[in-house]
Amino acid sequence: MKKLMLAALAAIALAGSMMPPALATALPVEKDDDVCDDYLGVLKRVTPDDIAGVTEQQRVWVTEYCPGRSILRAEGNAASVRSAIGGNEVLAAALRQKGYSAGDVFAVKMMGDDTVNLYVHR
Repeated sequence: MKKLMLAALAAIALAGSMMPPALATALPVEKDDDVCDDYLGVLKRVTPDDIAGVTEQQRVWVTEYCPGRSILRAEGNAASVRSAIGGNEVLAAALRQKGYSAGDVFAVKMMGDDTVNLYVHR
């Protein structure tokens, strides 16, 4: 009986090692750069008036953008509104709570009425 069980286990192990390569190959790992290239999509222009309209803290998200990748600050759409972000108490408080400042904001996405997602990068 013991020999029969060992033979069965050996047959199962042998069958697993003869699996076609397509079935044995793992899916490729998604690279950080691939995700970062398409992550934000099209960034619309945001004005200081848009920023001033954000008055409720529960409508502010702070999201770290591609931390493993170096980016140019000019690539995002926040360059012209960083001072307005720093002057908005709600946005500045949300950034401070996560350990960031207005200078770390790379991109801004307005999502509906007075809702904003601040993408930050150091």
